[in-house]
Amino acid sequence: MKRTNLLLILMLASSMLFSSCTIEEKVADYSNEAVIGSAAENSAVVSELSDIIYALTVDSVILPEFNNTSTAIAKCGDALLNHLLTTNYSRFSGSTEVLKEAAKEYPHLSISAAIGERDFEGALYKYFNHGGNIRHGDLSRFRYLTKIKAYIPAVRSIANTFTLDIVYLEETNNTYRMTFYCTNGEEVSPEYYAVFVKRSNGGCYIQSLMQVASEKVSYVLPEAFS
Repeated sequence: MKRTNLLLILMLASSMLFSSCTIEEKVADYSNEAVIGSAAENSAVVSELSDIIYALTVDSVILPEFNNTSTAIAKCGDALLNHLLTTNYSRFSGSTEVLKEAAKEYPHLSISAAIGERDFEGALYKYFNHGGNIRHGDLSRFRYLTKIKAYIPAVRSIANTFTLDIVYLEETNNTYRMTFYCTNGEEVSPEYYAVFVKRSNGGCYIQSLMQVASEKVSYVLPEAFS
């Protein structure tokens, strides 16, 4: 009898532990907030939101879809590192402390640029609001060097060349909601809808991104209205 009770206790404890490890992140729901105006003419906001979108992909008009932080990080890690390197190359190259350490620990490698894990973690917070622990390791386009705790490019970094065609940019008390396309010459993305959450101390981060139409819709006005 005692053995049966002990087994039940162990099973219950194991179940509780598993449950505590699989609790999904709690995300504030602002979907029902009323629109208070358009932010399309606010150049500072447009620039900030555009920078976030450019950090989600490596020169492609097709963007990853996500609705939570963990999925965003899993899909966009390579793109974010690529974005950091292509938009601020001088910061991660030249005579930096990380590169000096790399030359010491990995003399057989010719390392010209490296992004420290703290810089990466800072970007994860800035763009996706991730403030917890992150398991660092090799990615598709970047190699993680454990001795110097930094990422180095495994392939050539590529700067994004597409442009954003913003259809709507609405503002609520706590969010910006943007509907847009990515265009690169004749290449046009599907229509996307992104929700950005404002921070109380300024700035914002992206909360979700989804495709809402398979192709760009062109509206032809009747002659009476043209």
